Amino acid sequence: MEKFHHLFQPIMIGKIEIPNRICHVPTDISSSHIDGSVTERDIHHHATIAQGGTGFIIVGATSVDGKNGRSTVTNLVADEDYFIPGLARLADSMHHYGAKCAVQLQHPGRQAALPREGKITSNDMAVSLPWSQSRTIVYANADESKKTVRVLSTDEVIQLIELFSEAAWRVKQAGFDAVELHAAHGYLLSQFMSPYLNKRTDRFGGSFENRLRLPLAIVDSIQKKCGKDFPVLIRYSVDEWVPGGRDLSESIEVAKEFEQ
Repeated sequence: MEKFHHLFQPIMIGKIEIPNRICHVPTDISSSHIDGSVTERDIHHHATIAQGGTGFIIVGATSVDGKNGRSTVTNLVADEDYFIPGLARLADSMHHYGAKCAVQLQHPGRQAALPREGKITSNDMAVSLPWSQSRTIVYANADESKKTVRVLSTDEVIQLIELFSEAAWRVKQAGFDAVELHAAHGYLLSQFMSPYLNKRTDRFGGSFENRLRLPLAIVDSIQKKCGKDFPVLIRYSVDEWVPGGRDLSESIEVAKEFEQ
């Protein structure tokens, strides 16, 4: 390990010191309560990772809109103050072992999980756990859902800025050290950033500048609510691997915009 001695050296993210260079990237383990609150399984899972010596842990796929924006029906939610105590216990469980931690905030957009029929009920939730043999959840844009995705109105896009920044504030209140914006894998922010998917004709679509307007506005709003010293990370796909999609050259320019 002498060759990789730097792996175990501290590193700074803004003014936050991470004890080593080992990072657990965000993964949606879909083990929250039906309402999106933290479970003991969530706590045990992440505490165990911290106990193993991981320096920075990012809790995955936490919804900023529990009603319309859950990637699964058992992913975490942070759209109300009600969720702060549970998130605080989750943060404490990782801090106990010396790790720093963040929450990944997301809205799945057209990839939202919906029950096959009618409203979401406790019965739908119960059989839709990831280990269930009889899942009843389909994505919003799937043929089986019989639901057609639509373009968000400009006002709805502006509301998203507030949803993300309020969720970030709750994450900070819970004691987390940073937030990450999920803008990869076809989720809502990646839909806006993509030249392949974003065909809007208002100020949030079309040009490179317009496609970045929403995520940059979210970053700005988070910094106003949480302070400039609260780190805001972003995860996005470097290459979309489709004709007309974002490639490495554009992704470098994206990184420069967020760096500012």
